[in-house]
Amino acid sequence: MTENETLFRGPLGDMAQTEAGPAGVHPADLYMAAVSWWSAAVAPVASIASWPDAPVTVWASVVRRDGSEGDSLHGLLRRLLSESAPLALHHDVTNRRLLGAACHATLRAERAGVGAPGFLLTGSPFTAGRGGSSISMSLEGPIRQAWGGRNRLPTRGVGRYRAGRPGPPFGSLWEVSAREWRGFLATDAATYSRLLHFSRRSAAARCTDPEPGSWRHELAAAYGWAFNTRPELTYTPRAGRQWHMIRTAVDHGGDLPEQHADFFVRIGDHVSRIAGTLATTERTAIHSAHVESAWSLTRRAVLDTADLAAMDRSAVEQFIKGLDEMLCDVEPEEGRAAPIRPIRPAYSSLGPRGSGRHGGKTATGSSAVRKLKEWYQDQCQMCAAVLVLPSPRHRYSEAAHIRAREDDGPDVVENLLCLCPNCHVLFDAGARILTDDLRVVDTVTGRFGERIRLHRWHFIELEFVRHHRRRWTGDERRGALSD
Repeated sequence: MTENETLFRGPLGDMAQTEAGPAGVHPADLYMAAVSWWSAAVAPVASIASWPDAPVTVWASVVRRDGSEGDSLHGLLRRLLSESAPLALHHDVTNRRLLGAACHATLRAERAGVGAPGFLLTGSPFTAGRGGSSISMSLEGPIRQAWGGRNRLPTRGVGRYRAGRPGPPFGSLWEVSAREWRGFLATDAATYSRLLHFSRRSAAARCTDPEPGSWRHELAAAYGWAFNTRPELTYTPRAGRQWHMIRTAVDHGGDLPEQHADFFVRIGDHVSRIAGTLATTERTAIHSAHVESAWSLTRRAVLDTADLAAMDRSAVEQFIKGLDEMLCDVEPEEGRAAPIRPIRPAYSSLGPRGSGRHGGKTATGSSAVRKLKEWYQDQCQMCAAVLVLPSPRHRYSEAAHIRAREDDGPDVVENLLCLCPNCHVLFDAGARILTDDLRVVDTVTGRFGERIRLHRWHFIELEFVRHHRRRWTGDERRGALSD
């Protein structure tokens, strides 16, 4: 692997190589930025088995050395990815108050069913001053906590945090000048080691796309899969050995610059997060190809950071060369990965107000009903009918509990369906049940119907579906498999 070589992988790699030329950007820059965007988009539901409590977010800063690199990367990604992986963007968040406003705005949109449950910080975190640019220390605490998945929702108007109120996960794709970037070092910012730092490249020639447009469908399918599976990603044996080798090498970094020790310590975490992000785009466990692509991006960030921070490049290059050789020596046999373990909310202990993974409360009661109807625009998930009324509301639908209220079924979106009144009655009376793959079964005729419509953010808990089947058929296994 050469110094500037980037190993493109999956639909994000296809997108970068296809769209970089027409957009006038370097494919590696677009690939890196797309990884950051996608990681923030799936962070509310995806995690990695080796670090399940931390989000998969990949934070990055892109340094514009001369200001002539063209349009912003986040603006380009908004055009390319906002349809398949919707994500709220908050520009130039420079202090805790602005970060709190971004968190609250994201949660309001998510609870109303009109926005994604995570967001991305863009622009710059720096404030200009006489001595140069600096990052607000009031922003450092929330950033440090959010990196490890322990962020708390800021209260409004005060400088403290509410205990037990997790905030939504977020990523960062900051695009700053070289002068601003020095603020990371000048203020000893905690964000410095939590970011991958890249120098923006000049545009390259247009790359060949083997299958034009195929990446759009693949990413849309992967996004829906993530929100309806909530995977905890595992490693194949070879990928696990490679990642462990990276972590071990970083822990024994040898002659790496001591003043940048924290940055090098997190290299293994960066590789893991990128590899997990790439695996979600392919709906699979983490393979060695994902680790190698993640390392190609990380090694580039290490070299760019060495140049930006004026480190002893010889020591950094020696470290990278040794790690490259060790990765090549790992046994080529990939091996089988353990199943991708789904994350299931602990509904038995939810009570009236439960909490979800990676930030935000699980919508309950009227909030859950409102969100559900907004998602489906009052269209029945079973028969696709929309009941139109001559009233100010115009449309009418009902929220049906999968596990009935009288059986202690919780008022959460994972236990609700948006149905028309007819389908609601049939479902509540057991005339219709659902299979494990969410196909409708008519219990009177025994016929299998179509799979219910499913919004990309609507995760249905399988245990509730099985409980409903068991209640009306006496056997949860009936209908577990389609015909």
